[in-house]
Amino acid sequence: MDTNVRRARKARPILPDLPRRPAGRRNSLLVAMHTPANTGYAIEPLERVFYRVATEAVGASDRVHFSYRNLDRGWPMTMPPDFRNIVAFDMRTRDAHDLERLGAYVRDRRISTVFGFDLPTRLPAYGVLRANGIRNIIAYWGAPMSSLFRPPLLWIRQIDCLLQRHKPDHYIFESEAMRESATRGRGLPHRRTSVVRLGVDTKTFAPAQKRAYAHRAFGIPRERCLVVYSGHMEPRKGVDVIVRAAVQLIEEHDRRDLHFLFLGNQPGEADRFDPLYRHSPARDHITFGGYRRDMPAIFGSADIGVIASTGWDSFTLSSVEMSSCGLPLIVSALQGLKEAVEDGETGFLFPPGSVADLAARIRQLADQPSLRDRLGRNGRERVIRHMSVDAQVEQLTRIVQRFVFA
Repeated sequence: MDTNVRRARKARPILPDLPRRPAGRRNSLLVAMHTPANTGYAIEPLERVFYRVATEAVGASDRVHFSYRNLDRGWPMTMPPDFRNIVAFDMRTRDAHDLERLGAYVRDRRISTVFGFDLPTRLPAYGVLRANGIRNIIAYWGAPMSSLFRPPLLWIRQIDCLLQRHKPDHYIFESEAMRESATRGRGLPHRRTSVVRLGVDTKTFAPAQKRAYAHRAFGIPRERCLVVYSGHMEPRKGVDVIVRAAVQLIEEHDRRDLHFLFLGNQPGEADRFDPLYRHSPARDHITFGGYRRDMPAIFGSADIGVIASTGWDSFTLSSVEMSSCGLPLIVSALQGLKEAVEDGETGFLFPPGSVADLAARIRQLADQPSLRDRLGRNGRERVIRHMSVDAQVEQLTRIVQRFVFA
């Protein structure tokens, strides 16, 4: 047992009167976010989904609670205005006082289940939660859990996981690759895992009626075929691969009919790519558009979506959003990212880091509008069938309810 947990219990018994599993059914649920409130675009869709899942799982919003690492950025904008069951807790804390406060919170509100974002296999908080009446802990993962290992390292991790007294009861992942990182990397039993794809609002993310919205918004000539990327700018995301492909296409193949739009860059982040195209005619065909909130309209009026990651990447939300808007995708054949595309049916895969292969696929789609349209339609139909936000909520609710009412 963690020293801080022992100290907290010694200082003041967290559970003086109640047994470990209090009599009577309790079906309140705590959604534990490891992020601060109002973190931005990437987390907000998940927060809305989690709220719907929690409310539907327990049947009433007054039995739903949310915790954030802190509320320094204000009250969560994703929550309904009248929802007040929000508290600042860092679920990963080792501080004895904070652990005691967490135990009192779940005990006093008779919370039975925790649904946590990116909860690891081992935390001091787990013992406190169990001691205060939490029957089940469900961990939702939006990132890989581990590198992959072979025996004997995998066996060591399996034994370590088996010997842990307090741990989550179930893990939900966004892709098969993420699940594999847990079963073949961390040693989790496959039976304790599920895969639920990310979902989007297919009515909001849809082909635009006004096809030139993005061109007007960024001052791009209307006749250019618009290739779009949206996401982070760190090296593993392969933004430099897309920039190099743009330079190759415009310099070597004179493709002045193309324009490349990069979204998601924070102030100053685009500067490191400037040397790649500053002295090239491609400079007039590349735009860094920053952080935007009009993504549905931008995606819906673009022509091709590209994700060129070179390091770990998975089933990204932007890939689902672009597909829902009818864009054919060109993505790296990398881990879970390749699950975003049915190769040749909704888009194309290309070898990670290959500028030449990426450029060739962009040329192919730019030169064949009928192919572009067919792949885009197939991609949108796939999202509607399997990756709508309603499908995501339904699948998650089914899993969570199984544990809430266990």
